[in-house]
Amino acid sequence: MGAVWAAGGGRGPRLPLLLTALWAAAVALELAYVLLHGPGLPAAGPLARALHLLLAAFQLLNVLGNAALFLLRDPGIGGVVLAGRALGRGWDYCYQCQSQVPPRSGHCPACRVCVLRRDHHCLLLGRCVGFSNYRPFLCLLLHGAGLLLHVTALLGPALGLLLRAHSQLHAVTLLLLPWLMLLTGGVSPAQFALAFIADTCVAGALLCGAGLLFHGMLLLRGQTTREWAHGQRLYDLGPRRNMEAALGSRWLLVWLWPFLSSPLPGDGITFQTAD
Repeated sequence: MGAVWAAGGGRGPRLPLLLTALWAAAVALELAYVLLHGPGLPAAGPLARALHLLLAAFQLLNVLGNAALFLLRDPGIGGVVLAGRALGRGWDYCYQCQSQVPPRSGHCPACRVCVLRRDHHCLLLGRCVGFSNYRPFLCLLLHGAGLLLHVTALLGPALGLLLRAHSQLHAVTLLLLPWLMLLTGGVSPAQFALAFIADTCVAGALLCGAGLLFHGMLLLRGQTTREWAHGQRLYDLGPRRNMEAALGSRWLLVWLWPFLSSPLPGDGITFQTAD
């Protein structure tokens, strides 16, 4: 049973990923229930409904594709041949991995391995963000925010009916403290589920949006989170070249489809500096 909560081989704990998957399943089930048994889609004609469906399919494919790539692309130094590389400026020694590590890399206690161009450890997916999976991480933030906002809009009619059925005070309490309304008997479990899922979708969209803005700023400046915290801009080559270094030569198109080929120009070990 312990293997469920922690994984070996340089991979992070599985519990955060399991919880995130359960939450995503709850959102999908609630949306399906509202569309099938509730008010359904917002009042619109056949063309608008078709566009809703196409947009949802596009967003879902991008979210699932980028999430899969993020988890499958291991950013750790495992399997990377470091022997024979010339040690120089920025190289360090990791006593946990008992290995020399290149510049911009660092050890992750959760993943139990050094990560190439380590940015941070993603708590929601239980994996580090590094050189090889930075692109799907950014795209996941973009399409995750869009999909959650879309789901919130689709839940809007059902949520509006629920809020209008209560007094203004109860409606505000239901939006801000749905658990309190459930425990005091103010709403049924089904009504609580609708309000809670809508709240978490809005919170998730805000979280993804804030993360996208922050990492978009780092992307343009050629920084990792740690370098930003320490005020380091040693690898800032200008906005365009910074985006090419992190997203590949087709950086303008990678946002549209997760499986679009855009090879990275570097190897995650050596980096061109601004000077």
